[in-house]
Amino acid sequence: MRRVRIFALEPGQKVGRTIYSSMGETLLEAGVTLTPKYINTLIKMGIPYIYIDDGLLTDMVVDDTVSLETRMAAVQQVKNILLETKESGRLVIKPEAIYSTVRNFTDQLLSNKSLMVNLVDLRTQDDYTFAHSVNVCILSLMVGITLNFSREALALLGIAALLHDLGKVNIPDRILNKPANLTPEEYEIMRKHTLYGYEIIQSAKGFDATTAVIALQHHECYDGSGYPQGISGEAFLEMAQIVGIADKFDALTANRIYRKAFPAHEAYEMCAASGNFLFKANIVKAFLQNIAAYPSGSLVELNTGEFAVVKDTPRGLSRFPDVRILYDRHRRPLPLFKEISLSKTVGLSIVKVLNEEEIRSLVGQ
Repeated sequence: MRRVRIFALEPGQKVGRTIYSSMGETLLEAGVTLTPKYINTLIKMGIPYIYIDDGLLTDMVVDDTVSLETRMAAVQQVKNILLETKESGRLVIKPEAIYSTVRNFTDQLLSNKSLMVNLVDLRTQDDYTFAHSVNVCILSLMVGITLNFSREALALLGIAALLHDLGKVNIPDRILNKPANLTPEEYEIMRKHTLYGYEIIQSAKGFDATTAVIALQHHECYDGSGYPQGISGEAFLEMAQIVGIADKFDALTANRIYRKAFPAHEAYEMCAASGNFLFKANIVKAFLQNIAAYPSGSLVELNTGEFAVVKDTPRGLSRFPDVRILYDRHRRPLPLFKEISLSKTVGLSIVKVLNEEEIRSLVGQ
């Protein structure tokens, strides 16, 4: 079973892991053979990748840091919150109801502290904001745990992350869902979602004032180049920076109407380059400790010329996963595969992630 970007799928491939919508509906069962119709539907839905079963890693199990059921329930909750807020113009849910979701996330993350992020993507074009908010919450909580936040601080961080894009309820759909780059005028309107979110949360009852400030600041930058206020340095709240980098990574790895998703290793490098520029260096470091630059199921080339499938990544060693070597440097399949931990093997590293054309050339030669 390996991870394949949606635009690289081909008819005849077999689904390796059941594909769900963010509402919990089964889209395609594991074992189903892909057809052109199935592939086109998945592309239209905006799903960035799936797992296929082509015999390369039949025993691989991809563990999620948070269970699929918990995440799907959270997506539904966020959807209800945003739709109700859009209709009424105000945030009516009580903080306690959101805290229950955040507590469930936190409990599972703390019990799976050895796992790196391998989130099965639940985002589709129609409900991108809902699933995105849940992903940002999980990623933010993982950073908070790495930074040894208290339970109280994690609760505040998680609630703010779930609501960070609340202000988008006041952005016209024609701008939110535009299938092209925004004009300067449209971009100015889009930027106002941070202000709208701040105002909605601030006027709600029972929410910590910091929650509203995080919604306001999550697009600010440590060097002052962000919006809406152009603040810099310590004025950019630590929790807002955490939500900001989680938001950036999750957006980069999502298929959008106007561009394809960036591969995880490219998004990882973009975030790695943002220390003391977009975000404080310690925030970036803590974030990257939880992200697998090479997700499980990726086919990679090593600096020895050998080819391997990524099995898993030890926590805190994002660029040094455990791999199963399948082909030698002459591109010949090994009669007995070798399993190696790059984190424990001096001089061995990944030089590239193979694209589908390269994989077909390797496997089908």
